Amino acid sequence: MTRLASARSAPLLVMAAFGCSPAAVDYSALQSAAVARQRGVGVDVAGEDEEVRALLAKPLTPATAARIALLNNPGVRAQVEAVGIAEADFFAAGSLPNPVVGGALRFDGHGGPEIEIEALVNLSQLVLLPARRGVAAAGVAAARAEAIGAVLDLSFEARRALFQYQAARQSLDLSRTVLAALSAEAHAADVLRESGAITELEQVQRQALFEEARLGFQAAELRVAAARERVNALLGLFGAETRWEATPELPRPPTKELPLDTLERRAIERSLDLAVSRERFRHAAEQANVARVEGFLPELRAGVSAERGEEWSIGPAVELELPLLYQGQGEVASAHARMRAERHVHTDIAVRVRAAAREVALRLEASRAAVAYFERVLLPLRRRALEQSQLQYNAMQIGVFDLLQARRDQVETERAFVDALLDYWIARTDAEQLLSGRLTASPAAVGAASAPVPVNGSRSRTH
Repeated sequence: MTRLASARSAPLLVMAAFGCSPAAVDYSALQSAAVARQRGVGVDVAGEDEEVRALLAKPLTPATAARIALLNNPGVRAQVEAVGIAEADFFAAGSLPNPVVGGALRFDGHGGPEIEIEALVNLSQLVLLPARRGVAAAGVAAARAEAIGAVLDLSFEARRALFQYQAARQSLDLSRTVLAALSAEAHAADVLRESGAITELEQVQRQALFEEARLGFQAAELRVAAARERVNALLGLFGAETRWEATPELPRPPTKELPLDTLERRAIERSLDLAVSRERFRHAAEQANVARVEGFLPELRAGVSAERGEEWSIGPAVELELPLLYQGQGEVASAHARMRAERHVHTDIAVRVRAAAREVALRLEASRAAVAYFERVLLPLRRRALEQSQLQYNAMQIGVFDLLQARRDQVETERAFVDALLDYWIARTDAEQLLSGRLTASPAAVGAASAPVPVNGSRSRTH
Protein backbone atom coordinates (compact mmCIF):
# COMPACT_ATOMS: atom_id res chain seq x y z
CA MET A 1 0.00 0.00 0.00
CA THR A 2 2.82 2.42 0.84
CA ARG A 3 4.58 1.65 -2.45
CA LEU A 4 1.34 2.21 -4.32
CA ALA A 5 0.72 5.54 -2.61
CA SER A 6 4.28 6.63 -3.39
CA ALA A 7 3.83 5.82 -7.06
CA ARG A 8 0.62 7.80 -7.18
CA SER A 9 2.18 10.80 -5.48
CA ALA A 10 5.27 10.99 -7.72
CA PRO A 11 3.72 13.41 -10.26
CA LEU A 12 2.57 15.60 -7.39
CA LEU A 13 6.10 15.78 -5.98
CA VAL A 14 7.35 16.98 -9.36
CA MET A 15 4.68 19.69 -9.45
CA ALA A 16 5.56 20.86 -5.95
CA ALA A 17 9.29 20.97 -6.66
CA PHE A 18 8.87 23.19 -9.72
CA GLY A 19 6.21 25.45 -8.25
CA CYS A 20 3.42 24.38 -10.64
CA SER A 21 -0.21 24.66 -9.63
CA PRO A 22 -2.09 21.32 -9.41
CA ALA A 23 -4.16 20.39 -12.47
CA ALA A 24 -7.87 19.56 -12.46
CA VAL A 25 -8.84 16.06 -11.31
CA ASP A 26 -8.51 13.50 -14.12
CA TYR A 27 -12.03 12.09 -13.99
CA SER A 28 -11.39 9.74 -16.91
CA ALA A 29 -8.57 8.09 -14.96
CA LEU A 30 -10.93 7.47 -12.04
CA GLN A 31 -13.50 6.07 -14.47
CA SER A 32 -10.90 3.74 -15.92
CA ALA A 33 -9.87 2.58 -12.45
CA ALA A 34 -13.49 1.88 -11.52
CA VAL A 35 -14.16 0.11 -14.82
CA ALA A 36 -11.03 -2.01 -14.38
CA ARG A 37 -12.20 -3.13 -10.93
CA GLN A 38 -15.56 -4.17 -12.39
CA ARG A 39 -14.05 -6.03 -15.33
CA GLY A 40 -11.73 -7.74 -12.88
CA VAL A 41 -14.72 -9.61 -11.43
CA GLY A 42 -16.43 -10.26 -14.77
CA VAL A 43 -18.92 -7.37 -14.74
CA ASP A 44 -20.05 -6.38 -18.25
CA VAL A 45 -19.01 -2.78 -18.97
CA ALA A 46 -19.94 -0.98 -22.17
CA GLY A 47 -17.20 0.28 -24.48
CA GLU A 48 -15.49 3.39 -23.22
CA ASP A 49 -15.41 5.18 -26.58
CA GLU A 50 -19.18 5.27 -27.06
CA GLU A 51 -21.01 8.53 -26.52
CA VAL A 52 -24.15 9.03 -24.44
CA ARG A 53 -26.34 9.82 -27.44
CA ALA A 54 -25.31 6.65 -29.26
CA LEU A 55 -25.99 4.56 -26.17
CA LEU A 56 -29.42 6.15 -25.68
CA ALA A 57 -30.37 5.38 -29.28
CA LYS A 58 -30.48 1.68 -28.41
CA PRO A 59 -32.54 -0.07 -25.73
CA LEU A 60 -30.79 0.36 -22.42
CA THR A 61 -29.21 -2.58 -20.65
CA PRO A 62 -27.76 -2.54 -17.12
CA ALA A 63 -24.25 -2.27 -18.60
CA THR A 64 -25.07 0.67 -20.88
CA ALA A 65 -27.01 2.40 -18.09
CA ALA A 66 -23.95 2.18 -15.86
CA ARG A 67 -21.75 3.55 -18.65
CA ILE A 68 -24.06 6.51 -19.32
CA ALA A 69 -24.12 7.31 -15.60
CA LEU A 70 -20.31 7.45 -15.52
CA LEU A 71 -20.23 9.67 -18.60
CA ASN A 72 -23.12 11.95 -17.78
CA ASN A 73 -23.86 12.18 -14.05
CA PRO A 74 -22.67 15.56 -12.68
CA GLY A 75 -23.06 14.59 -9.03
CA VAL A 76 -20.27 12.03 -9.03
CA ARG A 77 -17.94 14.54 -10.69
CA ALA A 78 -18.60 16.89 -7.80
CA GLN A 79 -17.74 14.12 -5.34
CA VAL A 80 -14.44 13.29 -6.99
CA GLU A 81 -13.31 16.90 -6.76
CA ALA A 82 -12.27 15.89 -3.23
CA VAL A 83 -9.20 14.48 -4.99
CA GLY A 84 -8.49 17.96 -6.30
CA ILE A 85 -8.73 19.36 -2.78
CA ALA A 86 -6.30 16.72 -1.48
CA GLU A 87 -3.90 17.37 -4.36
CA ALA A 88 -4.04 21.10 -3.62
CA ASP A 89 -3.15 20.33 0.01
CA PHE A 90 -0.23 18.23 -1.23
CA PHE A 91 0.93 21.07 -3.44
CA ALA A 92 0.72 23.51 -0.53
CA ALA A 93 2.55 21.09 1.79
CA GLY A 94 5.41 20.72 -0.69
CA SER A 95 5.86 24.41 -1.37
CA LEU A 96 8.98 26.17 -0.15
CA PRO A 97 8.35 28.77 2.55
CA ASN A 98 8.30 32.35 1.33
CA PRO A 99 11.07 34.60 2.63
CA VAL A 100 10.09 37.34 5.07
CA VAL A 101 11.52 40.76 4.28
CA GLY A 102 11.51 43.60 6.79
CA GLY A 103 13.02 47.03 7.01
CA ALA A 104 13.28 50.16 9.10
CA LEU A 105 14.01 53.82 8.34
CA ARG A 106 15.30 56.01 11.21
CA PHE A 107 15.93 59.76 11.35
CA ASP A 108 18.20 61.21 14.03
CA GLY A 109 18.05 64.86 12.91
CA HIS A 110 21.79 65.13 12.34
CA GLY A 111 22.14 63.91 8.76
CA GLY A 112 20.80 61.29 6.38
CA PRO A 113 18.45 58.54 7.56
CA GLU A 114 19.60 55.16 8.86
CA ILE A 115 18.28 52.25 6.80
CA GLU A 116 17.91 48.65 8.04
CA ILE A 117 16.84 45.76 5.78
CA GLU A 118 16.36 42.11 6.83
CA ALA A 119 15.43 38.99 4.81
CA LEU A 120 14.71 35.71 6.66
CA VAL A 121 13.66 32.20 5.66
CA ASN A 122 11.92 29.76 8.01
CA LEU A 123 14.42 26.90 8.23
CA SER A 124 12.12 24.84 10.47
CA GLN A 125 9.57 24.69 7.66
CA LEU A 126 12.29 23.47 5.29
CA VAL A 127 13.27 20.69 7.71
CA LEU A 128 9.64 19.56 8.03
CA LEU A 129 8.90 19.75 4.30
CA PRO A 130 9.42 16.00 3.52
CA ALA A 131 7.29 14.98 6.50
CA ARG A 132 4.50 17.35 5.47
CA ARG A 133 4.61 15.92 1.97
CA GLY A 134 4.18 12.44 3.44
CA VAL A 135 1.08 13.58 5.32
CA ALA A 136 -0.43 15.15 2.22
CA ALA A 137 0.44 12.14 0.03
CA ALA A 138 -1.50 9.88 2.39
CA GLY A 139 -4.44 12.27 2.10
CA VAL A 140 -4.29 12.14 -1.70
CA ALA A 141 -4.23 8.32 -1.69
CA ALA A 142 -7.27 8.19 0.61
CA ALA A 143 -9.16 10.76 -1.47
CA ARG A 144 -8.40 8.89 -4.67
CA ALA A 145 -9.65 5.59 -3.22
CA GLU A 146 -12.82 7.34 -2.03
CA ALA A 147 -13.34 8.89 -5.46
CA ILE A 148 -13.00 5.51 -7.19
CA GLY A 149 -15.51 4.21 -4.65
CA ALA A 150 -17.96 6.99 -5.55
CA VAL A 151 -17.66 6.10 -9.23
CA LEU A 152 -18.24 2.43 -8.44
CA ASP A 153 -21.26 3.26 -6.28
CA LEU A 154 -22.85 5.22 -9.12
CA SER A 155 -22.17 2.47 -11.65
CA PHE A 156 -23.80 -0.25 -9.59
CA GLU A 157 -26.67 1.98 -8.45
CA ALA A 158 -27.49 2.65 -12.11
CA ARG A 159 -27.57 -1.11 -12.73
CA ARG A 160 -29.95 -1.66 -9.82
CA ALA A 161 -32.19 1.17 -10.97
CA LEU A 162 -32.54 -0.31 -14.46
CA PHE A 163 -33.26 -3.78 -13.06
CA GLN A 164 -35.98 -2.23 -10.89
CA TYR A 165 -37.42 -0.39 -13.89
CA GLN A 166 -37.51 -3.59 -15.95
CA ALA A 167 -39.25 -5.43 -13.11
CA ALA A 168 -41.77 -2.60 -12.72
CA ARG A 169 -42.52 -2.73 -16.46
CA GLN A 170 -43.09 -6.48 -16.35
CA SER A 171 -45.33 -6.13 -13.30
CA LEU A 172 -47.31 -3.42 -15.10
CA ASP A 173 -47.87 -5.70 -18.09
CA LEU A 174 -49.07 -8.45 -15.76
CA SER A 175 -51.34 -5.99 -13.93
CA ARG A 176 -52.82 -5.06 -17.30
CA THR A 177 -53.55 -8.74 -17.94
CA VAL A 178 -55.21 -9.10 -14.53
CA LEU A 179 -57.26 -5.97 -15.15
CA ALA A 180 -58.45 -7.33 -18.50
CA ALA A 181 -59.41 -10.65 -16.89
CA LEU A 182 -61.34 -8.98 -14.07
CA SER A 183 -63.01 -6.63 -16.54
CA ALA A 184 -64.23 -9.69 -18.41
CA GLU A 185 -65.41 -11.21 -15.12
CA ALA A 186 -67.31 -8.04 -14.19
CA HIS A 187 -68.94 -7.90 -17.62
CA ALA A 188 -69.87 -11.57 -17.43
CA ALA A 189 -71.30 -11.01 -13.96
CA ASP A 190 -73.49 -8.18 -15.27
CA VAL A 191 -74.82 -10.39 -18.07
CA LEU A 192 -75.44 -13.34 -15.74
CA ARG A 193 -77.11 -11.10 -13.18
CA GLU A 194 -79.50 -9.77 -15.81
CA SER A 195 -80.44 -13.34 -16.69
CA GLY A 196 -80.82 -14.23 -13.02
CA ALA A 197 -78.06 -16.85 -13.12
CA ILE A 198 -76.14 -15.31 -10.20
CA THR A 199 -77.06 -13.29 -7.14
CA GLU A 200 -76.50 -9.59 -6.68
CA LEU A 201 -73.83 -10.44 -4.07
CA GLU A 202 -71.78 -12.34 -6.63
CA GLN A 203 -72.14 -9.49 -9.12
CA VAL A 204 -71.02 -6.89 -6.56
CA GLN A 205 -68.05 -9.04 -5.53
CA ARG A 206 -66.86 -9.33 -9.14
CA GLN A 207 -67.27 -5.58 -9.63
CA ALA A 208 -65.28 -4.87 -6.43
CA LEU A 209 -62.46 -7.12 -7.61
CA PHE A 210 -62.36 -5.23 -10.91
CA GLU A 211 -62.23 -1.83 -9.20
CA GLU A 212 -59.44 -3.01 -6.89
CA ALA A 213 -57.50 -4.26 -9.91
CA ARG A 214 -57.98 -0.87 -11.60
CA LEU A 215 -56.51 0.83 -8.55
CA GLY A 216 -53.65 -1.68 -8.50
CA PHE A 217 -52.97 -0.97 -12.17
CA GLN A 218 -52.71 2.75 -11.45
CA ALA A 219 -50.26 2.02 -8.63
CA ALA A 220 -48.21 -0.14 -11.01
CA GLU A 221 -48.12 2.72 -13.53
CA LEU A 222 -46.86 5.04 -10.79
CA ARG A 223 -44.12 2.55 -9.83
CA VAL A 224 -42.95 2.42 -13.45
CA ALA A 225 -42.87 6.22 -13.69
CA ALA A 226 -40.97 6.52 -10.39
CA ALA A 227 -38.47 3.84 -11.42
CA ARG A 228 -37.94 5.58 -14.76
CA GLU A 229 -37.29 8.94 -13.09
CA ARG A 230 -34.78 7.30 -10.78
CA VAL A 231 -32.91 6.02 -13.83
CA ASN A 232 -33.07 9.51 -15.37
CA ALA A 233 -31.60 11.06 -12.22
CA LEU A 234 -28.76 8.55 -11.93
CA LEU A 235 -27.90 8.82 -15.62
CA GLY A 236 -28.07 12.64 -15.57
CA LEU A 237 -30.76 12.76 -18.27
CA PHE A 238 -33.30 15.48 -19.01
CA GLY A 239 -35.35 16.81 -21.90
CA ALA A 240 -35.33 14.68 -25.04
CA GLU A 241 -32.80 12.33 -23.44
CA THR A 242 -35.53 10.93 -21.16
CA ARG A 243 -37.31 9.27 -24.10
CA TRP A 244 -35.07 6.22 -23.91
CA GLU A 245 -36.25 2.65 -24.17
CA ALA A 246 -35.01 -0.35 -22.22
CA THR A 247 -34.86 -4.06 -22.84
CA PRO A 248 -38.39 -5.17 -21.88
CA GLU A 249 -37.71 -8.02 -19.49
CA LEU A 250 -35.32 -9.00 -16.76
CA PRO A 251 -32.77 -11.48 -18.11
CA ARG A 252 -32.62 -15.03 -16.84
CA PRO A 253 -29.74 -15.89 -14.47
CA PRO A 254 -26.52 -16.83 -16.27
CA THR A 255 -25.49 -20.46 -16.36
CA LYS A 256 -22.24 -19.72 -14.51
CA GLU A 257 -22.62 -18.28 -11.02
CA LEU A 258 -20.16 -16.23 -9.02
CA PRO A 259 -17.84 -18.36 -6.82
CA LEU A 260 -19.73 -18.01 -3.56
CA ASP A 261 -17.31 -20.13 -1.52
CA THR A 262 -14.54 -17.52 -1.94
CA LEU A 263 -16.77 -14.43 -1.89
CA GLU A 264 -15.90 -13.39 1.67
CA ARG A 265 -12.14 -13.72 1.20
CA ARG A 266 -12.13 -11.90 -2.14
CA ALA A 267 -14.35 -9.12 -0.79
CA ILE A 268 -11.84 -8.49 2.01
CA GLU A 269 -8.87 -8.59 -0.36
CA ARG A 270 -10.42 -6.12 -2.81
CA SER A 271 -12.16 -3.80 -0.35
CA LEU A 272 -11.68 -0.14 -1.24
CA ASP A 273 -13.28 0.81 2.06
CA LEU A 274 -10.53 -0.99 3.96
CA ALA A 275 -7.93 0.66 1.73
CA VAL A 276 -9.40 4.09 2.53
CA SER A 277 -9.31 3.29 6.23
CA ARG A 278 -5.67 2.20 6.02
CA GLU A 279 -4.73 5.41 4.20
CA ARG A 280 -6.56 7.49 6.78
CA PHE A 281 -4.71 5.70 9.57
CA ARG A 282 -1.41 6.34 7.79
CA HIS A 283 -2.46 9.96 7.32
CA ALA A 284 -3.11 10.34 11.06
CA ALA A 285 0.18 8.59 11.93
CA GLU A 286 2.12 10.94 9.65
CA GLN A 287 0.35 13.90 11.25
CA ALA A 288 1.31 12.65 14.71
CA ASN A 289 4.97 12.40 13.66
CA VAL A 290 4.96 15.90 12.20
CA ALA A 291 3.24 17.37 15.25
CA ARG A 292 5.69 15.64 17.61
CA VAL A 293 8.77 16.92 15.75
CA GLU A 294 7.28 20.36 15.25
CA GLY A 295 6.44 20.65 18.93
CA PHE A 296 10.07 20.24 20.07
CA LEU A 297 11.80 21.86 17.11
CA PRO A 298 12.61 25.53 17.69
CA GLU A 299 11.11 27.92 15.16
CA LEU A 300 14.32 28.96 13.40
CA ARG A 301 14.48 31.76 10.86
CA ALA A 302 17.80 32.69 9.26
CA GLY A 303 18.87 35.12 6.60
CA VAL A 304 20.77 38.34 6.09
CA SER A 305 20.54 41.79 7.62
CA ALA A 306 21.89 44.98 6.11
CA GLU A 307 22.13 48.41 7.75
CA ARG A 308 23.27 51.78 6.44
CA GLY A 309 24.39 54.56 8.67
CA GLU A 310 27.28 56.52 7.33
CA GLU A 311 28.08 53.42 5.25
CA TRP A 312 26.54 50.00 4.57
CA SER A 313 27.12 47.00 6.85
CA ILE A 314 25.83 43.48 6.18
CA GLY A 315 25.78 40.22 8.13
CA PRO A 316 23.79 37.14 9.10
CA ALA A 317 20.50 37.37 10.99
CA VAL A 318 18.80 34.70 13.10
CA GLU A 319 15.46 34.53 14.92
CA LEU A 320 14.69 31.65 17.27
CA GLU A 321 11.36 30.85 18.90
CA LEU A 322 11.93 28.46 21.81
CA PRO A 323 9.20 25.88 22.57
CA LEU A 324 9.27 26.49 26.31
CA LEU A 325 5.56 26.91 27.05
CA TYR A 326 3.94 24.68 24.43
CA GLN A 327 5.34 21.71 22.53
CA GLY A 328 2.37 20.81 20.28
CA GLN A 329 0.76 18.44 22.77
CA GLY A 330 -2.72 19.26 21.43
CA GLU A 331 -1.87 18.41 17.82
CA VAL A 332 -0.14 15.17 18.86
CA ALA A 333 -3.10 14.10 21.03
CA SER A 334 -5.54 14.93 18.22
CA ALA A 335 -3.58 12.86 15.70
CA HIS A 336 -3.33 9.92 18.10
CA ALA A 337 -7.08 10.10 18.70
CA ARG A 338 -7.67 9.96 14.94
CA MET A 339 -5.34 6.96 14.72
CA ARG A 340 -7.34 5.14 17.40
CA ALA A 341 -10.60 6.08 15.69
CA GLU A 342 -9.38 4.81 12.32
CA ARG A 343 -8.20 1.55 13.89
CA HIS A 344 -11.73 1.00 15.23
CA VAL A 345 -13.25 2.05 11.89
CA HIS A 346 -11.00 -0.43 10.07
CA THR A 347 -12.12 -3.28 12.32
CA ASP A 348 -15.76 -2.25 11.92
CA ILE A 349 -15.46 -2.16 8.12
CA ALA A 350 -13.81 -5.59 8.03
CA VAL A 351 -16.62 -7.07 10.14
CA ARG A 352 -19.26 -5.45 7.94
CA VAL A 353 -17.62 -6.56 4.70
CA ARG A 354 -17.46 -10.14 5.93
CA ALA A 355 -21.07 -10.05 7.13
CA ALA A 356 -22.24 -8.47 3.88
CA ALA A 357 -20.40 -11.12 1.85
CA ARG A 358 -22.01 -13.97 3.78
CA GLU A 359 -25.44 -12.34 3.62
CA VAL A 360 -25.29 -11.62 -0.10
CA ALA A 361 -24.08 -15.16 -0.78
CA LEU A 362 -27.15 -16.50 1.03
CA ARG A 363 -29.45 -14.15 -0.89
CA LEU A 364 -27.86 -15.00 -4.21
CA GLU A 365 -28.08 -18.73 -3.61
CA ALA A 366 -31.67 -18.56 -2.33
CA SER A 367 -32.93 -16.27 -5.10
CA ARG A 368 -31.29 -18.38 -7.82
CA ALA A 369 -32.91 -21.49 -6.35
CA ALA A 370 -36.28 -19.69 -6.23
CA VAL A 371 -36.02 -18.66 -9.89
CA ALA A 372 -35.14 -22.22 -10.87
CA TYR A 373 -38.09 -23.58 -8.84
CA PHE A 374 -40.49 -21.19 -10.55
CA GLU A 375 -39.20 -22.22 -13.98
CA ARG A 376 -39.09 -25.93 -13.23
CA VAL A 377 -42.24 -26.41 -11.11
CA LEU A 378 -44.60 -23.50 -10.47
CA LEU A 379 -44.89 -21.89 -13.90
CA PRO A 380 -45.45 -25.24 -15.71
CA LEU A 381 -48.07 -26.18 -13.10
CA ARG A 382 -49.96 -22.93 -13.62
CA ARG A 383 -49.85 -23.37 -17.39
CA ARG A 384 -51.23 -26.89 -17.05
CA ALA A 385 -53.90 -25.68 -14.64
CA LEU A 386 -55.03 -23.04 -17.15
CA GLU A 387 -55.01 -25.57 -19.99
CA GLN A 388 -57.11 -28.01 -17.96
CA SER A 389 -59.47 -25.22 -16.92
CA GLN A 390 -59.95 -24.30 -20.58
CA LEU A 391 -60.72 -27.93 -21.42
CA GLN A 392 -63.15 -28.20 -18.50
CA TYR A 393 -64.82 -24.94 -19.55
CA ASN A 394 -65.16 -26.15 -23.14
CA ALA A 395 -66.77 -29.31 -21.76
CA MET A 396 -69.10 -27.15 -19.66
CA GLN A 397 -67.73 -28.69 -16.46
CA ILE A 398 -66.76 -25.33 -14.94
CA GLY A 399 -68.02 -21.78 -15.37
CA VAL A 400 -66.41 -18.72 -16.89
CA PHE A 401 -65.44 -17.39 -13.47
CA ASP A 402 -63.42 -20.52 -12.73
CA LEU A 403 -61.61 -20.16 -16.07
CA LEU A 404 -60.81 -16.51 -15.43
CA GLN A 405 -59.65 -17.34 -11.90
CA ALA A 406 -57.19 -19.88 -13.32
CA ARG A 407 -55.82 -17.17 -15.62
CA ARG A 408 -55.48 -14.75 -12.69
CA ASP A 409 -53.68 -17.39 -10.64
CA GLN A 410 -51.23 -17.91 -13.50
CA VAL A 411 -50.57 -14.16 -13.73
CA GLU A 412 -49.98 -13.88 -9.99
CA THR A 413 -47.43 -16.70 -10.19
CA GLU A 414 -45.73 -14.91 -13.08
CA ARG A 415 -45.66 -11.73 -10.99
CA ALA A 416 -44.02 -13.63 -8.13
CA PHE A 417 -41.51 -15.00 -10.65
CA VAL A 418 -40.62 -11.43 -11.71
CA ASP A 419 -40.08 -10.54 -8.04
CA ALA A 420 -37.78 -13.55 -7.65
CA LEU A 421 -35.83 -12.53 -10.75
CA LEU A 422 -35.44 -8.99 -9.39
CA ASP A 423 -34.25 -10.37 -6.04
CA TYR A 424 -31.65 -12.42 -7.89
CA TRP A 425 -30.29 -9.52 -9.95
CA ILE A 426 -30.18 -7.17 -6.98
CA ALA A 427 -28.29 -9.82 -4.97
CA ARG A 428 -25.90 -10.47 -7.85
CA THR A 429 -25.27 -6.75 -8.30
CA ASP A 430 -24.55 -6.44 -4.58
CA ALA A 431 -22.10 -9.33 -4.83
CA GLU A 432 -20.36 -7.80 -7.86
CA GLN A 433 -20.11 -4.48 -6.05
CA LEU A 434 -18.52 -6.20 -3.06
CA LEU A 435 -16.03 -7.95 -5.32
CA SER A 436 -15.26 -4.62 -6.98
CA GLY A 437 -14.26 -3.31 -3.57
CA ARG A 438 -17.28 -1.44 -2.31
CA LEU A 439 -20.03 -2.08 0.20
CA THR A 440 -23.55 -1.23 -0.94
CA ALA A 441 -23.65 1.64 1.56
CA SER A 442 -20.02 2.61 1.95
CA PRO A 443 -18.80 2.54 5.58
CA ALA A 444 -15.81 4.67 4.63
CA ALA A 445 -17.94 7.70 5.31
CA VAL A 446 -17.91 6.74 8.99
CA GLY A 447 -14.35 8.02 9.24
CA ALA A 448 -15.14 11.27 7.44
CA ALA A 449 -15.71 13.04 10.74
CA SER A 450 -12.01 12.69 11.51
CA ALA A 451 -11.11 15.39 9.00
CA PRO A 452 -7.38 16.03 8.65
CA VAL A 453 -5.93 19.22 10.03
CA PRO A 454 -3.99 21.47 7.63
CA VAL A 455 -0.50 20.11 7.05
CA ASN A 456 1.19 23.30 5.90
CA GLY A 457 -0.08 25.98 8.24
CA SER A 458 2.17 27.56 10.83
CA ARG A 459 1.79 26.25 14.35
CA SER A 460 0.42 28.40 17.11
CA ARG A 461 1.65 28.42 20.67
CA THR A 462 -0.76 31.10 21.79
CA HIS A 463 -3.53 29.72 23.99
